[in-house]
Amino acid sequence: MMRKGQSALEYLVTYGWAILAIVIVAAILWYFGVFNPSRFTSSHQCGGFSDFQCLDYAVNAGGNTTIVLGNKLGTQINVTTIEIGNSTANCSIVSASDISANGQVTGTCLSNTMPAANAGNTYNVNVTFTDMTSGLTHSDSGFIGSS
Repeated sequence: MMRKGQSALEYLVTYGWAILAIVIVAAILWYFGVFNPSRFTSSHQCGGFSDFQCLDYAVNAGGNTTIVLGNKLGTQINVTTIEIGNSTANCSIVSASDISANGQVTGTCLSNTMPAANAGNTYNVNVTFTDMTSGLTHSDSGFIGSS
């Protein structure tokens, strides 16, 4: 009689570990945004930042690019540069560079930084900023693109 209880317990423990592994893999995939359908279906994609939230961006026919980023750090920062694409030429910060927690900054890069927004193009965005609390300089990177 006691052997039946042991085999039932081993059966349940084995399936319990398998279910736990499936839940962990699903949580990791959810964390990285695999289950976010807008990431794959939107024609207006922007993201990948850890310290900023991409609020919006626009690319006109001449290649001029404007991006609006929100501060997710929770402290005041000073944004020193915003680079879009392969070139840092003609990029400037339009709004105030000192932004408070949950504030936003707008950067504009004039033509020749990006060609006009063509389907399938993705461009890197690099932001350099100084944390006003610690005085240390950091950088964050993300992407903008269209599908």
